[in-house]
Amino acid sequence: MTRAPARTPRSRHTLTLTAAVAAVTLAGALPAGAASPAAHPQGCSVRTLQGDFGGNYSGTSAGTGPLAFQGLVTFNGDGTATAKATLMSETSGPTSITAVIDYTLKRDCTGTMTSQRSNGQTIHYVFTVVADGTELALLQTDPGFVVTARLTRVRRG
Repeated sequence: MTRAPARTPRSRHTLTLTAAVAAVTLAGALPAGAASPAAHPQGCSVRTLQGDFGGNYSGTSAGTGPLAFQGLVTFNGDGTATAKATLMSETSGPTSITAVIDYTLKRDCTGTMTSQRSNGQTIHYVFTVVADGTELALLQTDPGFVVTARLTRVRRG
């Protein structure tokens, strides 16, 4: 029976350092939440988003403090969508809202979204399509808000 050579402290250090450098290199190659080119070999377009995507939004508002909402967005595959959600904040109980949405989506699978809510608010997001078009990672870009969301496809359009 042959034994594997014993690892010296130096060889373990080298292996650990190599793994750490590889992880940092890979992490720096793609922004957080970005889709890898292999995930979307043909790239994205507004047609990439079709069907229903659901999920939770959470964050904070300078005006209301912590907030959260759960929503369902129906993408039409043409740069438009509709949404319905229930919003909770520190200053108000459950509030149902609907929205009409316009969005753009670049070939690199990043986009922008403008949501006209039924309560009169206009909200802006940047987003990235991930997981082969089955998920969206969103960030609200309006001053006074720090809100993020992760939406997952629940029905294909």
